[in-house]
Amino acid sequence: MKHRSKFLVIIDDTPELGSAIRFAAKRAFNTKGGIVLLNITQYSDPQQWQSVEEIMIQESRDEAEQKLQKWSQIVHDISGATAEVIIKEGVTSECIIEFLQEDDQIRFLVLAAAEGEEPGPLVSLLAGKKSGVLPIPVVVIPSGITNDSIDDLASRAD
Repeated sequence: MKHRSKFLVIIDDTPELGSAIRFAAKRAFNTKGGIVLLNITQYSDPQQWQSVEEIMIQESRDEAEQKLQKWSQIVHDISGATAEVIIKEGVTSECIIEFLQEDDQIRFLVLAAAEGEEPGPLVSLLAGKKSGVLPIPVVVIPSGITNDSIDDLASRAD
């Protein structure tokens, strides 16, 4: 039985996230695939005051849920698809690698490069330092690319 291919986008606060979302949504639509939106909250350091830590964790989770809801709606507006939304807690690179090992239907990790000489922390990490341990290809959308160009790239079958 053929599995439905999924595109993974990491939800963060970078301005280039919209390009990654657009490409993944359009490509998933054109290939009848799915989209997974993953938000990672950082571990909080153990504190002496457990109740304060619990409040901070809940606030972080609430913020992650709001981001995922916002971007899930954008995916739906672009493609008509309902994105799968996931929240993980921990070290970003470790969470991404673990999640990719858990879901064998994810075929591509879609990232977008930041403007300027540095491509951004996720691209540097996952298309650079950690690229050898990822079980799937990484698609990096260049900075400054127009929505029309993204749409064209996402619709190509060749």
